[in-house]
Formats: sequence, structure tokens, C-alpha cells
Amino acid sequence: MHQQLRILGIVNLPWDPRLGAARVWFELSEQWAKAGHKIDKFCLSDAFPKPTRLRALSAWRQAVFPYRAARYVRRNAEKFDVIDCLIGTLPFSKKSLRFDRLLVGRSIGLYLAYDEFMRFSRRRWPDQPRGKFLGRLFYTFTSWLLRRSAGRALAHCDLFNVPNEDEKRSLEQYCSTAQTIVVPYGLNEAERAAFAAAAQSAPKRLTRKEICFLGMWSVRKGSRDWPEIVRAILNSVPDARFSFLGTMTDQQTVLRDLQLSSSKSIRCLASYDPKELPQLIGGSVVGVFPSYIEGFGLSVLEQLASGIPTIAYDVPGPRHIFDAAGAQFLVPVGDTKAMADRVLEILRMNEIDYGALSAKCRQIAAQFRWEQIASDSIREYTAALAWQKSRNQQREAQTVFD
Repeated sequence: MHQQLRILGIVNLPWDPRLGAARVWFELSEQWAKAGHKIDKFCLSDAFPKPTRLRALSAWRQAVFPYRAARYVRRNAEKFDVIDCLIGTLPFSKKSLRFDRLLVGRSIGLYLAYDEFMRFSRRRWPDQPRGKFLGRLFYTFTSWLLRRSAGRALAHCDLFNVPNEDEKRSLEQYCSTAQTIVVPYGLNEAERAAFAAAAQSAPKRLTRKEICFLGMWSVRKGSRDWPEIVRAILNSVPDARFSFLGTMTDQQTVLRDLQLSSSKSIRCLASYDPKELPQLIGGSVVGVFPSYIEGFGLSVLEQLASGIPTIAYDVPGPRHIFDAAGAQFLVPVGDTKAMADRVLEILRMNEIDYGALSAKCRQIAAQFRWEQIASDSIREYTAALAWQKSRNQQREAQTVFD
């Protein structure tokens, strides 16, 4: 039985489980509370209670969020054993925060990799809208502030918590002083049961021929690659249909980017209630996830839990999920032909082979359980606190002898 820990979660987003990063803390907090730990949080909504729809103000709030988070910590430092914060939200020394316990920097997709992708995307697709000069200047400045905060935070954390092995190696190159642990994300018991219950049979799925994508419609998530993928599939299977869910944009934008004049084969939902997702994807036969950078990929896990074979680019998050089974589900980054070919293979499967592949997907998803992940995290945090206490006692003893 682990000791009760007092944990503060800090994230520069609203406390909304529909947002991927916030969802991680949301799920962990629920599991930790069930296990008897005391949980508190400080999020964007706590720092700025009045909501805004202005993009510029939202960007500025995220950039200055660390200062409000630091003020909150200084006022409440003695109340917590562990601060579990998004890397960059507390770019200050523990001494200045008046906090002497365990400071954990959590990655939800390492900022170093995101910076690299931004540079790559501007070279690869130079026609991306740049906006007005003053707007570019403002967003460049706020992005710089966020990067600076993330970089500074690396020097002050006692422990880094990352979702995949690639990020662990990357962090160890930049910061060799702090320990780094790999703790993935998952689904809870109720979610797994809901996806299993809503999954349609192999014959129905193969007849329906629906391909699904879960995620925001953006360059990073593959919006520039989808036109080639869709054309290649429709050329071979004209009655295939596509379902784009959680795009955070309207259907007209998606159709324009896909270069399609008709919406006949397209279903697009800008947002959805997470509780509706099992029914929304239950009839899909295959998932496609052409994301260029991904810390983990909860949407991939959701599709696998529904027994939907999901083809993804070979990037750190999906690579960690599929592990040894990667050859069946991963294709080279940017290789739209390989992705379309893999989708077509699945569309042409017989019911027995598809059923076996679907069962394998569920087995993969079953390995990632929030219940176990939360327990593993507590074990790591307890060990780190014990080591920290032992080190402090040694220092105190050394001081006495000196």
C-alpha cells in the first residue's frame, strides 16, 4: 500500500477532458483520487477565469500562464508532495517557488520535436497562410516565450515523465541530470467496455467500407496528405466512405483541402461528446492516422479498443503503442501511397482475416489501462521522493561533519 500523496497538476489548458493534454491529468486525477491520494489542479481556467474566444488573447494567456502558476505554487507549496506539471509551465527554480518536494515535468509531446516539425512544414509546404505582419510578429513572440519557458524548465525538474522511448532519449541528450521515466497513456475500464459494446461485426464493417480519422484538421495531423490518400482509395474502391471526427473546423474547409466537389463520401464532425465516440466509430472498418508528430496518440488507442485496425505514420507515439506489431500498422512518414495501399489491403480482407486482425487490435489496446498507469506513476513518484529524502539526509549529515 503506497503512502497517500498530495499531488498538484498544472497544465496551461482549460480543465476539459476533450482536450488531449488536459485529458491526461483529468484521467490520472480520477484514478489517483480513487486510490486515496489528495489531488488538486491549476489550469488555464484557474489562472484566467473569464473565458475568451480571441485567438491572440488565448495565445498571450498561455505565454504568461507560468507566472500565475508560480504565484499559486508559492502560496500553497507546503500543501503538496508532488507537482506534476506540463514542461514549461513552471520554468523557475524550486527555491524561488518555495517548494522542496518532487517537481515532475510531464511531456504531452516534447516541444523540441514540435519546433523541428514547424521548421520542416514551412519548407515542405511554403504556401501555408502566414497571416498579417503584426499577427505574425505577435505569434512569433508568444511562441518564443513558450519555447523559452519550456527550455528553462528542463533545468529545474527533479523527474521527467514522458509517453514514449524516443522522447526519453531526446530529453536525456538535453538534460542528463534529472531521471526520465516512460509512462504511456491509456483508457479506463468504462471506456474500454463502451468501445467493445459499440463495435459492429466484421461483415457489417467490411460492407460499410468506412475509413475514420480522429483528430484536429491540421498540417501536423496530415491535412496536406489526405487528398492523395482519399484519391488513391476512391480510385480502387469508389464506394468507400470517410469519417473525419473532431476536426475543429467546418466540413467546407475539409472538402476544400481534400479537393472534392461533392460531400457524398465524406462525414465531418467539428466536435463530439467523448461519450458518443464508441457509436460514431463502431461501424468503421479501418482507421487512418497520418500525423507527423505525436507524443502518444490516444485517438489511435480508442480505435484499437473498438477493434479498428489503424494505419499510422511511423512516429514516436504510435510506434510505442504498436511496439513489436508495428510492421502491420506503421508506414514511413509522408508515404501516402504506402498508407493507402495498407488501407486497401484491409478493405479487401475476408471476414475471418479481418476478425483476427480486429481481435489483435483489441489486445494491443488492452495493454494501456489508466488504472495501471496511475498506479505505476505513484510507484515512480514514491521512489523518487524516497531517494530525494535520502539525498537530503546525506547532505545534512555531511554539513554536520563539516
